[in-house]
Amino acid sequence: MYVVVIMQEVSIETVDPFTYDVIIAGSGAGGLLTALALSAEGRRVLIVEKAARLGGVWHGYWVDGYRVDQGLHVITRVTRGAFTRFMKTYLPQPPEFILHDGWHFRVHDRVGTIPTSIGQTLRWPLTGMRGRLGLAKIGAKIKTMKLEEMKKYKDITFLEFMRRNNALHQPMLDVMQSAIFMAAGVGVDEASAYEALRTLKDTDKETPKLTTIRNLLFGSSEYDEGYVIGGMERLVKQVVDTIQGDYVLNTPVEAITERNGQVDGLTAGGTTLHHDCIISNIPLWSMPKIIRSDDPHTRDFFERWSHMRVTRGVTLWLGLDEVVIGDRKSRVLVHPTPNRWIVSISSFDPSCAPPGKELVGVAMIAMDGKSLEEQVEIMKTHGFEKYYRDVLDHIEMEHAQMSYATRAALVPGQTDLDRPGPRTPIKGLYIVGTDTAGAGVGLQQAANSAEGVVGALRQDNRI
Repeated sequence: MYVVVIMQEVSIETVDPFTYDVIIAGSGAGGLLTALALSAEGRRVLIVEKAARLGGVWHGYWVDGYRVDQGLHVITRVTRGAFTRFMKTYLPQPPEFILHDGWHFRVHDRVGTIPTSIGQTLRWPLTGMRGRLGLAKIGAKIKTMKLEEMKKYKDITFLEFMRRNNALHQPMLDVMQSAIFMAAGVGVDEASAYEALRTLKDTDKETPKLTTIRNLLFGSSEYDEGYVIGGMERLVKQVVDTIQGDYVLNTPVEAITERNGQVDGLTAGGTTLHHDCIISNIPLWSMPKIIRSDDPHTRDFFERWSHMRVTRGVTLWLGLDEVVIGDRKSRVLVHPTPNRWIVSISSFDPSCAPPGKELVGVAMIAMDGKSLEEQVEIMKTHGFEKYYRDVLDHIEMEHAQMSYATRAALVPGQTDLDRPGPRTPIKGLYIVGTDTAGAGVGLQQAANSAEGVVGALRQDNRI
């Protein structure tokens, strides 16, 4: 009979590293998903984490009777993406996702959704006919573009791509800006055109030509984005409870050592654990301070990625004393700026709010040089007080966070095509995470990265 042993917290001083098949440094989404897959392969893992809990920004908790997530997690490609595939493959009971009913963009007093057909585009209310014709032209080009063709635009910005295609109508760029911010963590003037195009095409796989033509003519009725029932709290618990092994908390990794081209072990909390298979979920820009190697090639490998740009987002959670918005739609306040994303989370999952009440999440990209309090005030003004006055009038719980948006900006030269991973110059040392490699956004990117590590381990006969 097969007995499942739930992960246990252990002390670093008592660990015998040779009782584990793999040591994972860091427990963000990439690290936990990799541990989940390895457990399914019959491997036992040890996770070493610097924080007081597992999960990193993949986290949920309760505030005054409302369950909030660490960041606004509207998950993309719910029915056909890497994250859902990972959950179905490795979790005994995959989570339930609820799709939202579409995106609504507000530009001052005009509101429009994402047009999914040429006909909808030609009636788009956010611009006049000239802008609609330009949007129809560039939209058709993007939707019919092959993924391989998109790769040739990885070293220019999306704004430059639009300039080359004479598609600079401002309302169109403003709306696209909000989508690109979500995907790349930066605006159209900085984001890699490749990453932006792939996001707007909304697929990681080629679509049959007839399907593409049909969608252009008649549109598509289902948005493949949504929210998971139980939020991040339940999701992380499901994953952690399925992993076979142990974990250490409050213990930052101080060094990962190499000997003769092979990983030798790691030092954490003053204790050295010798092992020949380590997976790092530590941010790449921190690695030059951690890697101990005499090989110039190895040092150069990690130094190259030490200057990645960290992107941060602000999330404002509002608990309302009654239901005000009450529908499963994702709203974006494009103008007045800054861009803000507004979602009624409790309309997807009522369990996150007390009965008869509502939980609303508001998110934006963090603004340099401003405190969290200043940014919260900006989020609640700049048009919000005009268009969502009822929300502000019914607040009984207010909670703000600042955390990673996309962990590293997807800019020219640092797209998923450029980034390293899963292997490193050190044999037996692998890297996982949203800043290493893997297409997609957020949890999709983490799942793709984890799949890459598992594939490399299999090729190297580690599993």
